[in-house]
Amino acid sequence: MRVPRLLASIAAVLVIGATTAWAKGPFVGADVGVAEPINGNLRGQIRTGFTVNPYGGYMLNDYLGAEGGIHFNYFTEDNHLPEFPNQSRQATTLFGFTGGPRLELPMKKLFEDTDFLEDLEPYITAQGGYYVGTSGRLSQSSPGFWTGGGVNYHLNDALMVGLFGRWNRAYQSPRPKDLGPGQVPGERLGEDIKWANAGLSVQYDFIEKEAPPAPPPAPAPPIVQKEELPPPTRRKIVLRSVYFEFDRSNIRPDAAPVLDEAAGLLRDEGDISIVAEGHTDSIGSDAYNMKLGQRRADSVRNYLVNKGISGKRIRTESYGESRPVATNETAEGRAQNRRVELRVVQPNAAE
Repeated sequence: MRVPRLLASIAAVLVIGATTAWAKGPFVGADVGVAEPINGNLRGQIRTGFTVNPYGGYMLNDYLGAEGGIHFNYFTEDNHLPEFPNQSRQATTLFGFTGGPRLELPMKKLFEDTDFLEDLEPYITAQGGYYVGTSGRLSQSSPGFWTGGGVNYHLNDALMVGLFGRWNRAYQSPRPKDLGPGQVPGERLGEDIKWANAGLSVQYDFIEKEAPPAPPPAPAPPIVQKEELPPPTRRKIVLRSVYFEFDRSNIRPDAAPVLDEAAGLLRDEGDISIVAEGHTDSIGSDAYNMKLGQRRADSVRNYLVNKGISGKRIRTESYGESRPVATNETAEGRAQNRRVELRVVQPNAAE
């Protein structure tokens, strides 16, 4: 009864993950590493080799997806056993085609304030398929499966490198089956082959890049009567071109000129202070988006401080997803909502 309960629990986790996240997209990658026989029947006839495994798949959300791949295992030359003086000394190769579910744990959800940990992405997968022995001691075709996982590290939003490990089993046995009296009885005759793989991996995620929205038209200059006094210093300046990539808080290159202009304004008008208001789109939980909005506001503040503006003149606030300026139903609208607005306040109000 334990196995059905375990499967039911896993299914429940997958359903919850699928309904609480969003489509992530396709990915491709490759594993390269060692191939090591781990049972006596196979280890008695072949030695350590290597494996090359290209793969691809699609993540339905941040947690659940599907993966399939091609597996090529090359084992070095057969052992020359005295019990079989006529056996040839040649390499053994094994091809496989498998597919199955993939579970990921995006660490940025748990360690959003730790740069190294938030870029890690552990995963596990279990796949079934078909294996074909093409040379050496393996000359059969049979079903098989493997289970394993690894951890990837984001070099950027799309490219990752990492480590992987797998345990494999195929329902076929090497030839000859009987290795003679030197083997343990349970590791003779038709025992299924088992082997392990471990090594390095590289993966590329095809993330849809949302183009930043076009800047709004310049506002018309205010009409001032001849004897009318100028407006008071207190005003709100919205820099709508300060946008951010999805789920990121780093300053984009196209935002730097706008922030440089803001830094110049603050240097020219040394008696004013500002508030940096961080905003997000509606993807993700309210709590997560409040933290993301705060990180974006902090990034703008740090940029201005690095340009020589006193940190006492800049206060940060986060509104998360609560104040959209466009619809969150389209990619263009969400891109406009991922922003930071700069608001001028009365002197010393940001201290």
